[in-house]
Amino acid sequence: MSATIRIKEGLLKRLRESRHIPTEEVQARMIGVDRVTLRRIDKGATPSAAFMAGVAEAFGLGLGEAFDVVEVPSLRAPQPAEQREAVGA
Repeated sequence: MSATIRIKEGLLKRLRESRHIPTEEVQARMIGVDRVTLRRIDKGATPSAAFMAGVAEAFGLGLGEAFDVVEVPSLRAPQPAEQREAVGA
């Protein structure tokens, strides 16, 4: 397992609604990205440091208020020693 950062689920929508931001396009500009990037991160892509800083600055949030560290399955193949340990060799 490895860890990555994700925006808190539903946060962007809650911020738009509570701050009366009319569109995702406007919200994206406030953060300093385009709408495609905003939607990609809202759907679970890992945000860049610039995106995280933009959210923090635009909405006055701490990083821990806006983002979670989550465990994700490792994509790398087991190394030979790990394979032997897995089968009890």
